[in-house]
Amino acid sequence: MMKMPAESRILERAEQYMRKLSLGVNPLNEEALPDNDICRQERISKCLAYVADYLQQKLAPKAPQQAAKKNSKRERPARKLATAELTLSPETLSKYEITEEPVSVSGVVRRLNALLPEGSEMIPLIYSDVAEVLTREGILLKQVGEKGKDTNLPSPRGEEMGFKRAEADIRGHHAVYTKCDATAQKFILEKIQDCVALANERFARYQAQDAARENAGEAAADVADGHSAKERFHLTEAELAKYPNDDTPVPVSEIARRLNDLLAPDANIEKIYFKSIRDWFVAQGFIESKTDAVGKTRFEPTEAGQAKGVFTEQRIGKNGESYSAVLYGPEVQKMVLEHVNELC
Repeated sequence: MMKMPAESRILERAEQYMRKLSLGVNPLNEEALPDNDICRQERISKCLAYVADYLQQKLAPKAPQQAAKKNSKRERPARKLATAELTLSPETLSKYEITEEPVSVSGVVRRLNALLPEGSEMIPLIYSDVAEVLTREGILLKQVGEKGKDTNLPSPRGEEMGFKRAEADIRGHHAVYTKCDATAQKFILEKIQDCVALANERFARYQAQDAARENAGEAAADVADGHSAKERFHLTEAELAKYPNDDTPVPVSEIARRLNDLLAPDANIEKIYFKSIRDWFVAQGFIESKTDAVGKTRFEPTEAGQAKGVFTEQRIGKNGESYSAVLYGPEVQKMVLEHVNELC
């Protein structure tokens, strides 16, 4: 079915937002996300990049024969994970277009990542890689901005090199960030290999962490029990179609149970844990964690979550005590089904 123009515009905007978030950039104001933002986490960044690539394919689908050939090999698209170190060759860097119009540091990062060969699966450059190098060079200084948040802004030397403090008001949010003129963009390109080295150090750390988890985790336990290692949780479209189609709001544990019930009894596939779904809801901004006076963490729906049908309900536990349960309506359950193969 041919997409209507309005739908194409929505998909294009969604692809742009996902792409910027995967690169650590706020898509509304081009400001770098805080270092502790969940979108800056490697696994979340990879998932966002995967969604952006998927939307890009929807906007510019391949020829029918190629698509049919690809679909015949597998029922669901392969995950696009970083499996190689970052390399920015002189040939690649020569394609970067230096503009007289100032661009944010995050914008420079985004443009550089756009030059990476399609399908290379190299780890992308992120804002902090460049900001760290610029800080070492005395170009940026970490300053306390509004609401006590640290912000990287130009030093006097940075201003001489073409790095300028910029401000913008986007939807009621006042942003302060750094923009780079043509001279500043050239300076970043001159130092880009130092930035690449930081990106690859980050990649090596994640590889070491993954290897350590694999050596000490479930794969080793399965081998010890005489079983082959299980595949990560995933469901086919046919299996997802069997998800209970009702309007009953349910807790996240029930969503996980329903999804696990869709797996074939003899499937050598890991089950999904409710925390994976809950963490995804947190990443979407539908719920947030809060700590009470005794240090106990609980989750509550945000305004965005409430708009999607997430709410709390008082219930009575087995011990007779009252507790607050977070329930999820049909709209967010449907969203989980659409993204379930990216959650684990």
